[in-house]
Amino acid sequence: MHKQTLGIDIDGTLSEYFSFLPYLNQLLNTQVTPEQLIQYDLHEIFGMEYEAFCSLFDEHSLPIYRDSIPRKCAQKELGWIDQNYHVVYITARLQEFRDITHQWLLTHGFPDRPIICTGSHDKSKAIQDNQVSIMVEDRLENAVEIWNQLKVPVFLLDTPYNQGILPDGIIRVKDWHEIKGKMISND
Repeated sequence: MHKQTLGIDIDGTLSEYFSFLPYLNQLLNTQVTPEQLIQYDLHEIFGMEYEAFCSLFDEHSLPIYRDSIPRKCAQKELGWIDQNYHVVYITARLQEFRDITHQWLLTHGFPDRPIICTGSHDKSKAIQDNQVSIMVEDRLENAVEIWNQLKVPVFLLDTPYNQGILPDGIIRVKDWHEIKGKMISND
C-alpha cells in the first residue's frame, strides 16, 4: 500500500501558538495574553514597528524555539499518523534553526523525519518537491495559498489569529485528536 505524505508546519501546530509569550512578555515588559493574539503579525500587539519586531524576534528565535511548549496530544497522535503516512516537517523557520528544531522535535517525542526550513511562508516548492498530499498549518494565509496554488488539502489548527471564511479544501480542526479522527475516516 502506498502511503500518502503529510506535511506538518511546526510553530503553532506542533507547538502551542502562544509558546513565545512568556519569553517576549519578560523581554518587553508586557503582559500580552493568548486571547490577544488575534492576528498573525504580532508587531502591533506588542506596540512595535514591523521591522523592529522582526529584528527582535530573529535575535531571540533560538531560546523561543528551544523553549516552545508542545501542543497537547500532538506527540501521541503523531505516533499513529507517522505509522500510516510519510511525515515531513515544513517550516518557515530559517535554515540556521534546523538543528535546534530537530533537537526540539526529538526531545518532545515527535517522529524523527525530514525537516525543511523554507525561510519564508512560501512553502509551495517544498510541498511539491516532497509530494505532500495533505498539509497541517496554523496560518490562514499559508493554508489559503497552499489550497489555491496546489489544491493540497489543509488541516488548519484553530487559533484566535486564523479566523475567517475557508475555501472547501481547508478544514478547521481544534486539535490533533480531530486530525487523526479525520484521517482515520478517510482511510
